[in-house]
Amino acid sequence: MIYNLVAYLTANLTTIDFIANGLSPDSPQTAIMVSDTGGEPQHWYARTDWAVQVLSRSKSVDTAKQNIDAVYALLKNRFGLTLPEATVGGIVYPAIVGYQISPIQTPGYIGTTEEHLEMFSFNLTITTT
Repeated sequence: MIYNLVAYLTANLTTIDFIANGLSPDSPQTAIMVSDTGGEPQHWYARTDWAVQVLSRSKSVDTAKQNIDAVYALLKNRFGLTLPEATVGGIVYPAIVGYQISPIQTPGYIGTTEEHLEMFSFNLTITTT
């Protein structure tokens, strides 16, 4: 699901670099990391609630904030959103429908990295069937 979400974000916010599940030393300084942080299958319903963290970083506090706000606005309270197919490392992740995408909180400032990159973050829940 996380690769489908990154494919959707990359297609819709073309000026932002997106990275799935972890930043490495060679990752762009201005980028947004999207990580799956777990999930909970709802056995009494035909659905899964995925927990996702979105983290924006940049040398410029304004750029980091503008980028995370753009992602937040694109994903906030979406219903029936199709996340496109994604291929990573030769594995094909078929398109999925996000029944509901709900932020847990608004984007907030979380400080700087050791490299003095400014960071903002928010978490959301994506429900799939």
